[in-house]
Amino acid sequence: MFHGGIRADRRARAALALCALAGLIGAAGCSSGGGGSQPSWASSLGSGVTVVSPGTASPGNGTPDGVMIGVVDSITSGHFTDLCKYEMPATQSQCNSAMSQVTPSVAASQLPSFKNMKLGYTAVDGTKAIIGITGTVCLPNQTPSCFTNNDPAALFDSGKSFAALWTQALNAPQNAYSLSTVEEVNGSWYAYTSSSS
Repeated sequence: MFHGGIRADRRARAALALCALAGLIGAAGCSSGGGGSQPSWASSLGSGVTVVSPGTASPGNGTPDGVMIGVVDSITSGHFTDLCKYEMPATQSQCNSAMSQVTPSVAASQLPSFKNMKLGYTAVDGTKAIIGITGTVCLPNQTPSCFTNNDPAALFDSGKSFAALWTQALNAPQNAYSLSTVEEVNGSWYAYTSSSS
């Protein structure tokens, strides 16, 4: 999950609190990837919510899962300024300034790492989406520092509404599995945090 956006410390080094990721990545589009049938828990999300089955995606702002894949690719490739294109448009300039100062040692001490990450389910409600992943996410300086999720429907199958899961994701602790939130602005998708508004 995304928490807090990009921040710069006193020495002008950037730190990314962008991901507290456990529920990090979902599948793209607005239709089911599994032959049209929705999972049994989909109706609890509410009317008008589309559930997308786990799949693959390419990095980009065209779909919710593209944002999530882009964030992970930016971190794992070491192209930290690429993260900024997934931030809300109003914060991208500040992000670029901060992320251009991130060194590999700062990244290693502050950015998450991923193992065996795959897309989970995605739920889309208008211009908002919540996204899950499977795999292991490790966050430096957290206790516990790593968490693993093996269920692509984790949290989605809780019986909670989309609105309740959205709020839960925004308030989730950084070192536990949670869903990620993205929002569409002018036809493109961006990581959404409570500090985005």
